[in-house]
Amino acid sequence: MKVKNDNSTSTFPQGFTRLIHTHLPKSDYQLLDFGGGRKLERLGDVLVDRPCPITNSTRENPALWRETQLSFDLSEKDRWHNHNSWKDRTEESAGPWICLCGEIKLLIKPTPAGQLGIFPEHWAHWEWLRKLLFPHNEATPTRPRVLSLFAYTGATTLALARLGCEVTHVDAAKPTVQWARENCKQSGLSEAPIRWIVDDAVAFVKRELRRNKQYEAILLDPPTYGHGIQGDRWEIHRDLIPLMDDCWQLLSDQRRLVLLCGHSSHVRIRDINTHLAQRHGRESVIECEVAQAHLCDLSGRKLDCGFAAKYSLG
Repeated sequence: MKVKNDNSTSTFPQGFTRLIHTHLPKSDYQLLDFGGGRKLERLGDVLVDRPCPITNSTRENPALWRETQLSFDLSEKDRWHNHNSWKDRTEESAGPWICLCGEIKLLIKPTPAGQLGIFPEHWAHWEWLRKLLFPHNEATPTRPRVLSLFAYTGATTLALARLGCEVTHVDAAKPTVQWARENCKQSGLSEAPIRWIVDDAVAFVKRELRRNKQYEAILLDPPTYGHGIQGDRWEIHRDLIPLMDDCWQLLSDQRRLVLLCGHSSHVRIRDINTHLAQRHGRESVIECEVAQAHLCDLSGRKLDCGFAAKYSLG
């Protein structure tokens, strides 16, 4: 197995390297500043201040934080608070609003857990997927089939559907899949070839294997811990490698791609690579680029956003 690497120092588990450049599509999202355990973001025309535990550095632009319109505090009963131009809005009316990413419209809905429904660091992978699924911008005789697991609110699902892919969107949380479908409608993609599946990723993949289904690309963004729709517990250190093994068997013979993203320190990419090479005998043809994901603030500082492992098979 070929693994692209560099000599940079990393705090990540064995097998990680640094992502030198992150290019996001044109969007209404911007990371403005971070520090003191929080981050300040602009989503559309709204400035949001929310927790980010890994950001223990000093804030570069303190004045910007005084313009905050919406903030989240885990330690208080009313966790979302409105400020400035939002001062006469209630928590219930704090959302949703629209954030554009290219031609994709994403509904921003502040949740009780402090989430907003987007992970902008994932958008940086869209160009890589486009180049390999549609080389030289050529039309393909058939739509590339993409399986998106732990697919959340569907930004990447919609970006790929707009490119011309046939996407199977899988998430175990019914409200989250409904949110993704609302994003789909907002983006004018209601007629796009998307299958919306509310199911446990592990169980769904095993059923697809029994059906002899195949995909040109498989995307995964697994949590460290979670629960399926039947209450089955997901633990990434125990369940990820068997799931990756099953995903490998779903890959077609053409344009085979796997993108694994996440934030868990339990993930050991080298162990996954070794297992896949030994299990499937593809050591000479699997290429894996492992990178640290990040977003840049207005000062050019990089905020750690987890990891990404990109597999491209011949």
